[in-house]
Amino acid sequence: MERLRNLLRGGCLAAVIAAVAAGAAGAQEASIIPGSTLTGVNAGVPTGCPGQGWPAAQGLDLAVESAVVFKNLELFSLPGILGRTYFLYLAAPRLRYRAAGNLVVEGGMLLGRNLGDDEALDIHRPLLRLVHRALPGVQVIAGTLYPTHWIHDGILDDVRKYKTEVEEGFQLRSDRVHYQTDTWLNWRVREGVVRAEEFEIASCHRLRLLRGILHLEGQFMWSHAGGQISSSGLVSQNLMYLAGASLGLPGPGSVTGRIGFNHLYSRDDSDTKPLTTGGGKELWGHLDLILRRGVLARLGGSRYWGDGLESGLGDPLYGLDDYSQLGVNLLLRPAGSGLAIEAGFVKQFTDDHRNLTYQLSMTWGRSFSLGRPRLSAPAETGS
Repeated sequence: MERLRNLLRGGCLAAVIAAVAAGAAGAQEASIIPGSTLTGVNAGVPTGCPGQGWPAAQGLDLAVESAVVFKNLELFSLPGILGRTYFLYLAAPRLRYRAAGNLVVEGGMLLGRNLGDDEALDIHRPLLRLVHRALPGVQVIAGTLYPTHWIHDGILDDVRKYKTEVEEGFQLRSDRVHYQTDTWLNWRVREGVVRAEEFEIASCHRLRLLRGILHLEGQFMWSHAGGQISSSGLVSQNLMYLAGASLGLPGPGSVTGRIGFNHLYSRDDSDTKPLTTGGGKELWGHLDLILRRGVLARLGGSRYWGDGLESGLGDPLYGLDDYSQLGVNLLLRPAGSGLAIEAGFVKQFTDDHRNLTYQLSMTWGRSFSLGRPRLSAPAETGS
C-alpha cells in the first residue's frame, strides 16, 4: 500500500487514469480471474487447478473445481434494459485421463445452484471434453467447451455463462508468444418438431507485436436460429464484427497498463423485420498494480459511442448511443492454495443516468492423482 501511495503522490497513476477517463471513462464488467474453466477470462487451455498440470501419460486424476459467483447489475431507467442479480455456485468434478502425450480425456458433471431457488440443483449436465494439443500452445477441444472467452462484452455478454449452463461443440484455442485465438462452434439448441435450431460461430484473434507492446485484434460472431423441419417458422441471424488495436503502457516497478480503440459493426436480419446495420466506437484502458505477491488491482474504464449497434448475445448497454464506465477489480491468489478471490465494481454512465455493477467471486481447484505423477503445469494467461 505504501508503494501505491507513493505513486499517487508522484502523479504517475493519476496521469494515466486521467488519460483513460478523459471523455468519461476496458472494464467491460468482466471478471479477471485466470485459470478457471467456470468463470473469468483466460487464453490457452485452463486446467481449473492453479499450479497443477495434466496427469502424466497414461495417468489418471480427479479434478475438483468450484466457484461461487455474485454479480449484481443495478440498472435503472434504461428503456428495454433490466438489471439482474446472479448469485450461484458451480462445481465441475471430473476425471482426467491422459490417453497420449498430446490428448487428454475429461469426463464428469457440471453442477450448479442459484442461491435462493427451491430446487436442490438448477444445473446438472454431463461434462465430456477431449483436448488435443495439435502444436505447442495450440489446442483443439471437442465436446464441452471452455466458456471463459476473451471476446468483447458487446459481442457476447460475459454473464451468459451463468444462464446457459454449458457450451458444447468444437473449439480451437491458441496462446503463443505472438498470437492468440479462441474460435468455437457452440450448438445451443437442437432442432425439433417445434423448436428451431440455434448455434453460434465465433472467432477472436490477437497479434502481439513489438514484444507485446502493440496488440492488433479482430473478432467475429455469427448467431443463427432457424432450421428446416421445425414448425416455429423462426429464421434470424446476427453478425458482429470488431477491429481493434491497443498499446501497452509500461510503468514504474509493478505498474503496467494498456490503452486501446475498438470499432464494432453489426448486421441483424430475421423473418419479422428487415436487415439493419449498426456500429460503435470505443476508447478503453486499464491499469494493473501489483500491490504485493498474489494481490492485483486493476483500474479500468471505457468511453463508447454507439450508432444503432444490434447484438443478439451481447451486453445490451452497447446498444445505447452513449455509454461510459469506470471500475476497479481486486484479485487475491494466495500461493499454493488453489484459491482465487475477486471483488470489484463498475460505475456506468448512460445518458443522464448513473448505474452500478458489482461482483464478488471465489474459485478453488485441486487435482488428486489416481495414477502416475503429473507433468509440470501449462501456462495460463489472462486477457
